[in-house]
Amino acid sequence: MFRRRPRMKRVCEGRSTQDLDRKTYIIHHYCPHTFNAGDHFVVRAIRQHLEQYLPEAVFVPKACADNRGWGRPVGLRGDNITQSSKYADAVIVGGSDQYNNWSLRIKKEEVIHLLPPLFLIGLGVSSRSIDGPPTIDKESYLEDIRVTNEKAELSSVRDHYTQRFLESLGFKRSVVTGCPSMYLFDRDFALDPGGPVALTFPFPVVRAGNEAAYSKLIGSIRDIVKTVRALGLRPVIACHDDRDVTAAQGVFPEEEFFFSNYVDKVIDFYERASIVVGSRLHASILASGMGKPFININLDVRGKGFTETFGLAGWNLDIDDPGLGASVGKRLKTVLSGDLSVYEDFSRIRAPFRATYMDFMQGVARTIVEKSGGITDE
Repeated sequence: MFRRRPRMKRVCEGRSTQDLDRKTYIIHHYCPHTFNAGDHFVVRAIRQHLEQYLPEAVFVPKACADNRGWGRPVGLRGDNITQSSKYADAVIVGGSDQYNNWSLRIKKEEVIHLLPPLFLIGLGVSSRSIDGPPTIDKESYLEDIRVTNEKAELSSVRDHYTQRFLESLGFKRSVVTGCPSMYLFDRDFALDPGGPVALTFPFPVVRAGNEAAYSKLIGSIRDIVKTVRALGLRPVIACHDDRDVTAAQGVFPEEEFFFSNYVDKVIDFYERASIVVGSRLHASILASGMGKPFININLDVRGKGFTETFGLAGWNLDIDDPGLGASVGKRLKTVLSGDLSVYEDFSRIRAPFRATYMDFMQGVARTIVEKSGGITDE
């Protein structure tokens, strides 16, 4: 009834160790390939930026998320250690919430036998509540995470919260770069009041873990919809996951919706938006690179980590804010008045992180070339 995952077989000589006349670099990219748009923002950013420094890169996707996705989820374990050791010049792990209950399930006793160089890019922790600890259900995962980081040539994280988490495990070499999807675009902030206000909320995901938080979100978005209309703007409920659509339609059957499971269409939607409001963190992060005003509602340490790292504590809001709807309305009025000073401050803080991120990606490319011996010119 159940498929047994093939066990890892030790590889003594793989592609990365061979003296080849390389024309391309084969990179096995372990990343979430789900129906969630935010995952694809991160995947696209990592590949786009690495290709700037390594145009010969060829990415082989390895869908590592253990939830609904495109193809059977795999992980950097068992037979996949064997496959990557045999056929990859490098392995990158790049996604968003990969430390969330150690979704990769990489095992310390297996990862040490991986032959090609390993890179961890933009990983982060998650939690089940706004003030909860990182979600790690098994104590053994902590040592697996530490050993995986020690094995990696380079390791970057999306916020200081995640860096402190790794330091608590004894790993001190992580680099805070911010989420890679923040750098898909690099534009100055401006307000285009002609576009819709994108309201992003993960309805069923929140409801499954916290009924009270779900009810609060519903009440708040009702208030926000009214405020947006009163300000002469057009609200659109933006869903990042098809599971969100059914729940959202049930609560707001007469509101305009947007959803697509094609990342280009999602990006096009945010290109047309004037302001982005809500608790889908990747929507806020994407908007921040596009130069779109945003107000993030923090549900857990993901939002809190972003808010803390980029100096937005006085702007972004927590789900337990007693007057959440009114607070959002106040911020919308500030933006519409033409006061974008909070985003100008954010841009000054983000700039050195962007430089650090690009240096990190250049370092990834350089290390891959050095480890493989480089591409031979004809």
